[in-house]
Amino acid sequence: MLSTAWSLSPARSVPLEDKAQSGLQHIPSGGALALHSVRSSIFARGRRDAANSSSNADYQSAVAAYNAGRFTEAAASFSQAAHQSHAESQYILSTMYDAGKGVPQDDAQAARWERTAAELGHVYALANLSFRCSSAGDFAGAFEWCQRAADGDLAWAQYNLGLMYQKGEGVAPSEAEAAHWYRLAASQGFADAQQRLADLYYLGQGVPRSYTQAAQWYRRAAEQGSARAQFQLGHLYDVGLGIEHDYTQYRYWTRKAAEQGHEDAVREVNRRDYRDP
Repeated sequence: MLSTAWSLSPARSVPLEDKAQSGLQHIPSGGALALHSVRSSIFARGRRDAANSSSNADYQSAVAAYNAGRFTEAAASFSQAAHQSHAESQYILSTMYDAGKGVPQDDAQAARWERTAAELGHVYALANLSFRCSSAGDFAGAFEWCQRAADGDLAWAQYNLGLMYQKGEGVAPSEAEAAHWYRLAASQGFADAQQRLADLYYLGQGVPRSYTQAAQWYRRAAEQGSARAQFQLGHLYDVGLGIEHDYTQYRYWTRKAAEQGHEDAVREVNRRDYRDP
């Protein structure tokens, strides 16, 4: 766990807490599958070698069955394709075993097909295998698999790799490397990475201290609903760091964070309510 860092603002110190985001993130699965859609397809998202994904007939049948809600049939067809070394089918089959969807829930089978897909370079499988290793305390293995997924331009993995560098899990700690990987994920619109990168600019860790850059990245994350970023953005408006002091904006962003249950924001709203009409 990262130690709690404190801001050095001229008005007061506000903790940059490390509560809910201390662990690596697992890639969510579910929803509809598509053969070609970058927006919808589990296969297309984050993969560079997706061109021939839909050429496998068993995979095509599996996708059609899955989207029709015939999950047992889909699992059988994915299994056929998986045994033909079709990485996307191996990955989806692993998620179905993990969730018990169309097949009995089976952690061993989920891990087996996840690793098989990862060994073929499937970036989602690589990232989830990294998460699996981390959960088992194998941080060196987690870092190795995560690095491969991050090199595949997957924002989840880039964020997780930054977190591992920041925490020193499976690799020597390096705030500069953490900032590098957070920036890559943040540039893809990954809100948690935007907030983490803002923290580093705010504290001057791994990057030159810049409240202006911190405010910009906090805003991007805040606009995506990050309560932590909303609270910190409100703080910057309150004390005029990186952006012009604006009490209305301070109240707006602090209230947004409080509405999501951010504890410091709730206390701040309650503490300063008497100022407002």
